[in-house]
Amino acid sequence: MNATGFPHYPGRPAGAAADARGSELMPGPERLLALSAPAVEDLLHQLGSPTVTVLLADSQGCVLRAIGHEQDAANAESTTPAALAAGADGEGAQRPIVRRVPPRRIGIAAPILPPDGGMIGFVDADTSALDWLSHANALVQTAARIIEHRLIESETRGFLLLHFHRYADVLGTPLEALTLFDTEGGVLLSNRVATDLLAPSEVGYGVPVDSCFSTRWSGIVGHATRGPHPPFTLRDHRGLRYCAHASLSRNAA
Repeated sequence: MNATGFPHYPGRPAGAAADARGSELMPGPERLLALSAPAVEDLLHQLGSPTVTVLLADSQGCVLRAIGHEQDAANAESTTPAALAAGADGEGAQRPIVRRVPPRRIGIAAPILPPDGGMIGFVDADTSALDWLSHANALVQTAARIIEHRLIESETRGFLLLHFHRYADVLGTPLEALTLFDTEGGVLLSNRVATDLLAPSEVGYGVPVDSCFSTRWSGIVGHATRGPHPPFTLRDHRGLRYCAHASLSRNAA
């Protein structure tokens, strides 16, 4: 746990060149704030409690946005980058002003494109009712998946975006798996759904497509050039089949 009360997801090992390049694709605070706004607001609405504060944070736990319960939201907002800058002393050195979420709160958080993306979650000033937490957890996890989906779909620095799932009806929804590749078939970004579906295979930055799927890269690119419909069959190394469609980025098309 870090000073904000959110769990800390460690960064990738220092000195790893591929990991350093991968972190460059992670969303900056402004982009994360803009693309997460509908999901953050919808989560607060769905939680439906006046004692709840929904929080959006970066990967280090610095709160970028807090809405909901007035007092807790005001405390959390003190951890924004602007507040950190305001805490600089007279000589210009930044002195972090990071306040903890007040004690006697319950809450849940979910990662967004871990470990370098961010987090979304909530804290609740009312600790008397715990029977709703499993439902609240499902809402938080769904919000995180929606934000991941928007971040990857809107990323313009890739070559090919692969959409896939075991069920065709899921394609085109935030519950589909997304993996963004470069021109050589190396993974740039992948959402949690893709990670879960392909486990234990790795789908991190720089992993070649051949390590993820038995379907040839040239075939996937061919489907992308022909457009998204109808879906094609994608196979992994365990022999599992997925419904998929692929599209080239605007820069590549």
